Amino acid sequence: MIGVPEILEDPKFIAAYEIKGEPSWNKTLNEKKQSTDIFFVQDGSGQCVIGEMIFTVARGDIVIFPTLSSYEIISSVQTPISGIVISISNVQISGMPKGYLTSPDQCPVIPTDKDYSSTSRYFSEIYSEYQHPTYGSNEMIESLTRTILIVTIRKLYLVKPKISPSITHEVKKYIEEYYYQDLTLSDLAAIVYVSPYHLAHIYKEEMGTPPIQYLIQCRIDEAKRLLKYTNLTIREIALKVGYPNGIYFNLLFKKLTGIPPGKFRKIFSE
Repeated sequence: MIGVPEILEDPKFIAAYEIKGEPSWNKTLNEKKQSTDIFFVQDGSGQCVIGEMIFTVARGDIVIFPTLSSYEIISSVQTPISGIVISISNVQISGMPKGYLTSPDQCPVIPTDKDYSSTSRYFSEIYSEYQHPTYGSNEMIESLTRTILIVTIRKLYLVKPKISPSITHEVKKYIEEYYYQDLTLSDLAAIVYVSPYHLAHIYKEEMGTPPIQYLIQCRIDEAKRLLKYTNLTIREIALKVGYPNGIYFNLLFKKLTGIPPGKFRKIFSE
């Protein structure tokens, strides 16, 4: 099929790891590895750190860690993450460097949606055969590994990408709804499945301001409203708009408005 890369070499299974959702679970699985790792989130949520980029992941997501990249999987305390990681060598698809399934401007997080059950079964069967090898285990693992690669490639290259206007408006709407959360550019990019660089570029081009700057503006606008119309303390307002550090909130508010929040409240209460 045109536009869909081909698997040029037979992938070689190396190992499988089970991630158990402990509330405070935080582990670096590998550093400077020689494999391509694929993580399937079977339950819960958390964050995947790949180099300097952070992606929010949840149940049903496939996460691709390219070869020679260090990464970390961090579990959410509220919804502990669990799933299975498989390590593969000899990954080579047409149009990509060896060990890569995505280009740098593609988001490495892919939702499986309606294919959750079958994808989860493939990963679980690999892990079971790897942990309890018996007659034919190697053949089953190799077959399932190739199946997972095919499923991942289908998801990457057969799903129609979202067009830029929908991406920017979806991110804008998300910021306006969840401005009080601890959001990074990588978090926002993961929502619409593009790279942070791509999101920053198209968002500023279409909206006139970077997404993080818009996030800050939404927080400050809400802080102004709360200062005018409520009796909440400045510390309480800072927390409500996403700034646990009250000193930082005061400095940022003054920088953007020209006056500290206390003076702002006094002016509008007179």
